Amino acid sequence: MATGVLAVALLSLGLARAAVAQGIEGRWRLLEGVDLNADGSVGRYPWGRNPVGSIVVQDGACWVQIMSSDVPSFPASGVPTVEQMNAALFSTTISYTGPCTIDEVQGRVDLTVTAAWRPGYAENQTRYFLVEGDTLYFGPTARVRTDPPWDPSTIAAGSFTRRLTLERVVERSP
Repeated sequence: MATGVLAVALLSLGLARAAVAQGIEGRWRLLEGVDLNADGSVGRYPWGRNPVGSIVVQDGACWVQIMSSDVPSFPASGVPTVEQMNAALFSTTISYTGPCTIDEVQGRVDLTVTAAWRPGYAENQTRYFLVEGDTLYFGPTARVRTDPPWDPSTIAAGSFTRRLTLERVVERSP
């Protein structure tokens, strides 16, 4: 009898750990970052077609870092090269971190930004997410939790729904 109770307890502990592992906590590698139209078509690729980045959610803290993998060019023009480089840096990179609270049921992250790539970046960020197995969908509106098409009346004309798609980074034993 004691062996059966111990087996059930160990099985329950294993299932509880598996359920936690399916949440947002962990390390994630960016696969795609897109701005979607209401019909689900891609409106633009804010960091190019092959962005690099990661999201880490660990111990009540969050880290977001994304950048374009494209090698920029700075043509001779009336705009000084250093100004072109500054503009490119801010438009092809995003990075911020800070303490966060996670609501797994609502698929919501509330983050207080304590460090960012851009001075004066918004202090409080709310992001939404959906975890499906080892895939994470992440973005600034709750729409990222559903598949398009979305009701166009819920999206301001000329705007998009940003959605990041990431894969869980799983440590492999040698």
